Amino acid sequence: MALVLALLVGFLSGSVPWALWFVRITKGVDVRSVGSGNVGATNASRAFTTRSGRLSAFLAIYLLDAGKGFVPTLWLPESLGSAVPLRDAVLVGAASVLGHVFTPWLGFRGGKGVATATGVLLALDPLATVTALLVFFAVRLGTGEVFFGSLALGLALPAAAVAWHPEQALAERLPVTVLCGALAVLLFWTHRSNLRKHFAARAAHRA
Repeated sequence: MALVLALLVGFLSGSVPWALWFVRITKGVDVRSVGSGNVGATNASRAFTTRSGRLSAFLAIYLLDAGKGFVPTLWLPESLGSAVPLRDAVLVGAASVLGHVFTPWLGFRGGKGVATATGVLLALDPLATVTALLVFFAVRLGTGEVFFGSLALGLALPAAAVAWHPEQALAERLPVTVLCGALAVLLFWTHRSNLRKHFAARAAHRA
C-alpha cells in the first residue's frame, strides 16, 4: 500500500504544469498558444521577447520540472520505509516522468519529459546524469537544435550508467539501468514530431 501511495504522489508531483503556470503568471498568456504549444521549458521560453528573459524562463522552468522528479524519487521511498528502496525509487521516478508527459490536468498532454527525467536520474545516479547533460550541451551547441541535444541526452543516460558502474549496472543497479534505457525510448517518442519536421525539412531542401 505504501508503494502505491508513493507512485500516486510521484505521478501527481510530475503532473504539476509549471510551464503553464509560470508563463500565465509572468506573461498573462497560455503557453499552449505559444510556438509548438508544448508545456516544457524550451517552448515556454519562446513566450519571452528578450534573450535574457528567454534564458531566465528556461532555467526557472527546467529547474522546477526537474525538481518534481528529483524530490519524490529521493525522498518518498526512504520516508515510507521501503524494503527495496532503489527499486521503489526507480518506480516513483518513472511515475513522475509519466505524470509530466501525460498530465491529467491538461487532457493527458504534457511536456516531453527531459527536465523531469533529468531530476529523477540526478537523484538515482548523479554521475551518469551530469555526463548526459554534458553530452546534451555538446550536441546542442554543435547542431543548434535543442531536440537533438535532448535525444543525445537520452542515449547517453544508459551508456553513462553502465560506464560509471560497470560491475553493478546489470546487477544490483539493474533497475536504474533499465530506467535509463526506458527514458531514452520515451524521449525519442516524445520528440517524434521534431524528428518528422527535421527530416521533412531536409527532404524539401534537397528537392
